[in-house]
Amino acid sequence: MSNAGGADMTAWVGLAVSAVGPTGDRPYDAWLAQVERTAVDLWLMSAPGGSTARLAQALSSCSAVTGILTQAHLDGGRTRARLVVRIPGGEHGAEQEHTFHTEELVHARARDVLDRAQPLIGHGVRLLLAVGGSGAQRVLHISDSGERDRTSVEVRGAQGRTAPSSMNPAPAEVQSAASVPAATDPVAAPAPVAPMAPQPPVAPPVAPSPVAPPAVPPPLTKVPDPEPPGAVSWEEGSVSVWRSINRGWPKEYRTSCLLWLRERVQVDDRGLVLNLDQLIDMAEQLPDPDTPRGKDIASRHPA
Repeated sequence: MSNAGGADMTAWVGLAVSAVGPTGDRPYDAWLAQVERTAVDLWLMSAPGGSTARLAQALSSCSAVTGILTQAHLDGGRTRARLVVRIPGGEHGAEQEHTFHTEELVHARARDVLDRAQPLIGHGVRLLLAVGGSGAQRVLHISDSGERDRTSVEVRGAQGRTAPSSMNPAPAEVQSAASVPAATDPVAAPAPVAPMAPQPPVAPPVAPSPVAPPAVPPPLTKVPDPEPPGAVSWEEGSVSVWRSINRGWPKEYRTSCLLWLRERVQVDDRGLVLNLDQLIDMAEQLPDPDTPRGKDIASRHPA
């Protein structure tokens, strides 16, 4: 198998070294094995019929739509994602909102579109659409177009403006003591003041009764995130991967291929496989057992 561009394997090894990073504290043999696995993975992805090549071919025939993404969430049936985009109506036309749906969320490509769309709400986006089997358009890819929702910016700017200086009340004019006319009449002598009667003793103030502090609400328990549709454990997913390996090959070699693919499984903290579609693609593109690469897989992972 060779990739479409005929790129030398040295290029993939160089990319793999950059991805794996320096040796550091790792043993050299372990570091070299990781570089080799990464280089082979990159080579398989770029080969004709690989996951990257097939995705690029599918996107090349898509139609593009640009606008402001206003909503991105699971649809009512929870089998697809629903994206709402506000699209300008032309030079003087009013903007209109259009609704688009992804493929079924059992496909990794549809889940990737939803994961990318949610942080882009309120941003300008570019959707790539393709006609599905039912005749309806499906979103295969989403990217940031760089545009921002100006409506929300203008509203925040209007709320943040300060009042003009003409609305501030002017300070009251203070009459100076020099403008008050002086009294010309003689001042009369003060009248004698009668002695004040003794006042009754004042009772000491009563201290207020202590107020109980407000009750502290119990801590909120975090609701676990729902499992994504189609998510399975490796025990379940390995059955699909095993069936995708060429059944005409010997069982021992097929077992070695399954062990080789198990090293490339990516799982989340609940043990659910995140890259099942990619593993199935790689299983369908495995080399024949009598090729150098096939012999290497069989020797590294004996059944």
